[in-house]
Amino acid sequence: MVEIAVLSGGLDNFEANEDVRHQRLAWLLGELGARYGAQTAFVGDGFQIGLRQPLAVCECALFIRAGLLAVSPSRRERWDVAISMAVGRVESARGVEDVYGAARRGLDELERGYLAFRADREPLHLSLSLATAFVDDVLTHWTPSEAEAYFEHLRMPGGHKAIAQRLRKSRPTVTKTLLRARYNLIDRYRRDAQTLMKLSQDSA
Repeated sequence: MVEIAVLSGGLDNFEANEDVRHQRLAWLLGELGARYGAQTAFVGDGFQIGLRQPLAVCECALFIRAGLLAVSPSRRERWDVAISMAVGRVESARGVEDVYGAARRGLDELERGYLAFRADREPLHLSLSLATAFVDDVLTHWTPSEAEAYFEHLRMPGGHKAIAQRLRKSRPTVTKTLLRARYNLIDRYRRDAQTLMKLSQDSA
C-alpha cells in the first residue's frame, strides 16, 4: 500500500488578468514538478497536482499561494487561489481516484476560506484540518510584500540577508516583513504537518 497526496485548486476571480495569472501559475506548477516530481494538470479554470511525496503537500500549497499573492498588483487586487489538499492510502487505480475526488470535494465545499486539508485517517484529518484553517486566516491577510518575502524564504532558504539581496531590500526590512507575515508560525505548521503525516504513516 502506498500513500499519495493531491491538491485541487482554482484561481480567485479568474477572469481578471487571466493570461498573466495563468502564466504565473503555470510557472509555479512547473517548479513543483521539478522539485517533487509532481504531476500537474490544468482542469478547466483550475488545476490538480498529484504527489508521490505526501509529506510535501502543505509546503506545495503554501508555495502556490505565496507565489501568486506575491505578484498581486495591490492590496486590493489580490491574486489568490483556493486549494484543497487530500492525503490517502491507495492500493489500486480506484484508490487514486478516491483521493483525487476528496480533493475536488474539499475545493467545492470551500466557502469563505482558501485552504483546506483532508485525510482518510481521522486523527490526521482532525489535527491538520483545524491547523490549516488557522494558517489560511493568516495568509488571507498577507500583503503582496509579505507574501513575496515568505515565498523567497520558502523557495530558496538562505537567511534574511540572502532574501534581502534577491529582493533588493535591506535586511531589517525583510525581517520586519517576515515577522508581520508570521513566518515562524507558518514554518512550524509545515514542520508539524510533516511530522504528523510521518507518525500517521508509521502507525498505519
